[in-house]
Amino acid sequence: MKNRMTRRVLTPALTFLLLVLAAPMVTRSCANTSTPPSGGPKDTIPPVLLACEPVYNAINCPVDPKSSAISFIFDEYVQVKDANQNIFLSPPQVKKPQWKMKGKALIIYFKEPLDSNTTYSLDLGNAVSDNNEGNPFPKFVYSFSTGSIIDSLFVSGTVSNAASLLQEKGITVLFHKDLSDSALFNKLPDAAAKTDDWGYFTVRNLKNIPYRVYAIKDENGNNKYDPETDMIAFLDTILVPDRVMVLDMPELAVTDIKDTLLCLSRPSQLQLALFREVQSRQYLKSRGRPQKRMFYLSFRAPYVQLDSLRVAGLPPEKMIVEKNIMQDSLTVWINDGGFDKDTITVTYKYMMTDDSLNIPVPKRDTLRLPPPKPKLTKDRRGNAVEVKDTVAAFTMTATPENVEQDGFILEFKTPLTAAPFDSIRLKCVNTRQQVSWEKVSVEPDSVTTRKYVLRMTKKIQPGYDYTLKFPHRLFKDIYGLPCDSLDTRITLPNSEELSSITLDIHNVHTEYIVELISEKRDRVFRSFRIKEDSKLLFPYLREGQYSVRITEDKNGNGLLDTGSLLDHLQPEKVLLFRFSKAPGNDAFILKLPKRMDMEQTVDLEEMFR
Repeated sequence: MKNRMTRRVLTPALTFLLLVLAAPMVTRSCANTSTPPSGGPKDTIPPVLLACEPVYNAINCPVDPKSSAISFIFDEYVQVKDANQNIFLSPPQVKKPQWKMKGKALIIYFKEPLDSNTTYSLDLGNAVSDNNEGNPFPKFVYSFSTGSIIDSLFVSGTVSNAASLLQEKGITVLFHKDLSDSALFNKLPDAAAKTDDWGYFTVRNLKNIPYRVYAIKDENGNNKYDPETDMIAFLDTILVPDRVMVLDMPELAVTDIKDTLLCLSRPSQLQLALFREVQSRQYLKSRGRPQKRMFYLSFRAPYVQLDSLRVAGLPPEKMIVEKNIMQDSLTVWINDGGFDKDTITVTYKYMMTDDSLNIPVPKRDTLRLPPPKPKLTKDRRGNAVEVKDTVAAFTMTATPENVEQDGFILEFKTPLTAAPFDSIRLKCVNTRQQVSWEKVSVEPDSVTTRKYVLRMTKKIQPGYDYTLKFPHRLFKDIYGLPCDSLDTRITLPNSEELSSITLDIHNVHTEYIVELISEKRDRVFRSFRIKEDSKLLFPYLREGQYSVRITEDKNGNGLLDTGSLLDHLQPEKVLLFRFSKAPGNDAFILKLPKRMDMEQTVDLEEMFR
């Protein structure tokens, strides 16, 4: 009968320790005398590795794939899940390692020859678990060499999203001995690793030579950079590893991925910012005609140079052209009630990227766009009838917390031909229930021609009740349809439970974007653009956890500009503000209690130096 007590004492971590200690004995097995339990309560103990053949850190291993298989022998039957995502070989091959089970042994074999005089590391990831209960085998990285030595240097680091600053899981970190820019596109790396749930990586078994370091979100899994689909991060300088792998280093230890404090405390030599490059290849990506008097053209790269655009039979002044903020897509509205063609012919000329020379060349094209399919419903008799709009759709958005800054946002589904904004009225009821009518200003949106911001000309007062009254049937769109009336009521939050944060910002030498965001960084509560020392108020905050994200906007366009690999240009710098000591404070996350007005001083020169 197998000894359960033996298995409890010889934990997976201790098994890993024994494997590493046995590494120099390349002629011996890394056998373990642990035995699995039998009977008793439900098994919650992970599989135990009894032996590996060849041994951990074996040298002079064969390069021939027919004789270079690796066996991992466990104390019980195991299963393998998602091998392509979990089992990772460094340096990688074109054909990924394959696997098969032989009794209690997991056998990893290769589909192509290994390189000579090369140290390999094989990461089993989260692939292995026991066959019955699914207890996972702890993360284990096995090393071997086809030469006479084991390369023993390593580099650790973290990969985060350049915009959100959130750690990126499953990113491939690549080390290239070829220092040319083309290597990332055309060659497999000389060492690689995957980031864990915390964006953390350790690239093992490196040499003491110069490397270029990259990280990619490898969408097709080929370990090469494809700018069309992949995100990229890169190290500005050439790196020469100098840290030797030692058993008790936290960078190499088996870490419980659910232990937040332990995971975040691991030393990180490199900080890589992942971004998506602006595409340089320009071509028409898609087109469509969702409405009878509207069509769109979508291009691959931003800031398309469109030299001409014509619709057959339509005067140019009857077209309303709307471009998005990146100018890689445009929507065209036909503002002509007499234009009633089923299929429209669109002729346009733009600068397209030549495939062979990768340079812009003039391209003229003609599209024929059929009418959209009508929306159908069924009448009482079950017959299909076309659904026709009877009113022009629009939305009015205003939130009590942000109306002072954002105003009332009015957006129409289609462009207007009649827009009497002076007919919009704002009813104000003060704390004494006295009624007055206030004026509103109208600001057209700089990008969307169908969008407007309505603001009060007077300061909004706490405790006052405001109702914006949108008139009935006075606004009309290009189809001649009128807008329904709408009343939007708003009152500033006045709960005594609310809190506020004030940022006193100093040493502002360029433009910045300052945002109060949620702890998970998926919501922006309020945003400011500043170019001088400022005092920013974030009012009406509920009890909760907040962060402050600050973007260095050197060109003042209000956007986070991305980087360029070939130009060796990193994306614009984004940092989280580290809060000073406060109740419940935890570095970059502020735990804001009820009924607190908190002020923090921000020195941007110190932050971004």
